[in-house]
Amino acid sequence: MTLEQRIYNADRAREVLENEAFQGAFETAQAEITDQWKKSPARDEAGREKLWLMLSLLNTVEAILQETLSDGKIAKQDLQYYQTKEQREREWQASKVPYGAGTQ
Repeated sequence: MTLEQRIYNADRAREVLENEAFQGAFETAQAEITDQWKKSPARDEAGREKLWLMLSLLNTVEAILQETLSDGKIAKQDLQYYQTKEQREREWQASKVPYGAGTQ
């Protein structure tokens, strides 16, 4: 994946994470699953396991979005580094005096 693609994905992840509707839905889902788990009878192992898996999946989705956001920040720094490196190289090449140009 290119640096630009990683930055694009990070921007989309940030939009999701900062989206009020997503935040509300995520928090509501977490609360409902946790509440169902607390109210479930201890003997309902299969039901409690499903609720735990659902909660785990929600946390995994959030972690993936956070990881994508972090990766994009690194990609943005890398891109900036490469762009300034290329600019410095062009400036250095332009400032070089051809061999023998200064002697006569």
